[in-house]
Amino acid sequence: MTDDYVLSLIDRAASGSAFTGGQCFACGGEPTAGQGEHIIPRWTQRRFDLFNQTLTLLNGTRIPYRQLTIPCCERCNNGFLRDIENAVIEFLERPDFDDAGARVTLGRWLCKVFIGLLVKETTLSADRRNPSKGSILPRDFLDEFRQAQFILQSGRKQTTFHSLHGPHPFTLYMYRIEPDDDFGEFDLSTHLTGQSIAVRLGPVGVVFVNDGGLQYEAGRKGPLDLDGRRLHPLQFSEVVARVHYKATLRDATHSYTSSETPEEIVVDQVTVRPFSKVRLDGGAMRIFRPWDDIECAHVIERYRPFRGPPIYDPDTGLFTTTLSNNRGGIQSPKRFLRRSS
Repeated sequence: MTDDYVLSLIDRAASGSAFTGGQCFACGGEPTAGQGEHIIPRWTQRRFDLFNQTLTLLNGTRIPYRQLTIPCCERCNNGFLRDIENAVIEFLERPDFDDAGARVTLGRWLCKVFIGLLVKETTLSADRRNPSKGSILPRDFLDEFRQAQFILQSGRKQTTFHSLHGPHPFTLYMYRIEPDDDFGEFDLSTHLTGQSIAVRLGPVGVVFVNDGGLQYEAGRKGPLDLDGRRLHPLQFSEVVARVHYKATLRDATHSYTSSETPEEIVVDQVTVRPFSKVRLDGGAMRIFRPWDDIECAHVIERYRPFRGPPIYDPDTGLFTTTLSNNRGGIQSPKRFLRRSS
């Protein structure tokens, strides 16, 4: 769609009302006949044997990945979306954790997955026996993810980001994943309130937050400075939970200016706009609400891939972590796994 101005598509593509008639999720136009777009791509399902695996929607409905499709036009499906998919496949063959371009590609891809899941939730009945209760998610909820839609749309042509906190206007951390057959090679989690999504794809784990890059203010390498490090799947789940929790504490957004020519989009992140206008002791505006270790412990338990011992012991006041040891390094999760078996 290089002959169109991408910025003109965003309002149409990001509007929740665009999906009442089953329009293409990527451009808001009329979809062509066929299955549409698989939210979890077929190459992912083949690679990680997901065809008969299921995803649990917000209302508790379980749906097989093979049936997780949304309307999409042929031009988007076989155009820029395919280019994004091919770039992710290429990255997984030879992961380069220092490649800034690969991080943008992964960010776009995770935006596609996240938006796809939201579209699915807005088009399915909360209660199939009583359609009058409406959809699982209200359609106007998609308006909250306009920035994620813009990141996805930027894959249509050359885009230059000028961001305040890092190289791109979102937070994204990547990790090398240690294989463990007991945990499989694929995992997916989201947190709607924080607008965050995480995926484990074989040797690579990625966490994305649609926050303009605000989490980089707390540390460019994420929780405990572990970005790029080798983690067991259990350890990755704890990092994911910490990022998801941090995302719920966000207390600010951003202002942007964008310009576009037929060849390029330029995006300038101009200012941070706090929600609550609370000032910290040093005078700066607050961009995250205060962290609570006990709340975070509950989130870690929620995203842990198995039922284990409590993260927080109220009797002793102690917290358990799979990540750091007494020497400041990464501990082996084997002791934790033995305790949980």
